[in-house]
Amino acid sequence: MAVVLGFSLAAAAAKAVPVSTGFTWTTAAVGLLNLLVGGVLVAIIKSRPALKKIANEREANLLNERAEEMEAMRQRIAKLEEKAEFKEALHQAERAVDRHRINNLDQCLTAFLMMVKKNPDDAATAAAMIEEMRAQQIAREKQEAGAIHAAAIAATKPGAPE
Repeated sequence: MAVVLGFSLAAAAAKAVPVSTGFTWTTAAVGLLNLLVGGVLVAIIKSRPALKKIANEREANLLNERAEEMEAMRQRIAKLEEKAEFKEALHQAERAVDRHRINNLDQCLTAFLMMVKKNPDDAATAAAMIEEMRAQQIAREKQEAGAIHAAAIAATKPGAPE
C-alpha cells in the first residue's frame, strides 16, 4: 500500500468509517414497525371483499324491506280508497233520501195551502188529508232509509269492501 504523508490509506480508511455489525434498538424498532404496518395493510386489503359483501347484503335487505313496506302501503291505500268510495256512495244515498223527504214536505205544504185557499172553511179536513199523506210518506222514507242502512251493514260483513 502506498504511504502518503506518513500514514497508509488503508489504516486511515479503517479508522474513519466505523462499521457496526451488532444489534441496535433503532433497527429493531423500524423492522417491527414495518412488520406491523405491513400486517395491518394486508389485513385491510384482505377484508375489503368481505366488508363489501356485507355492505351489499345490508343494502339489498334494506331495499327489500322498503319494497315490502311500499307494497303494504299500496294495499292499505287501495283499501282506504275503497272505503272512501263506499262512504261517499252511502252519503250520496242518504242525501238523496233527505232531498226526497224535503220534496215530500214541500208537496204537503203546497197541497195544504192550496186546499185552504180553495176552501178556507174546510181547513180541518185538509189537515187530516195532509196528515194521512205525510204518514204514508214517512213510512216510505223509513223503508228507503232502512234499505240504505241494510246495504251498508251487508257491505261491512266479511268479504265485502271494508
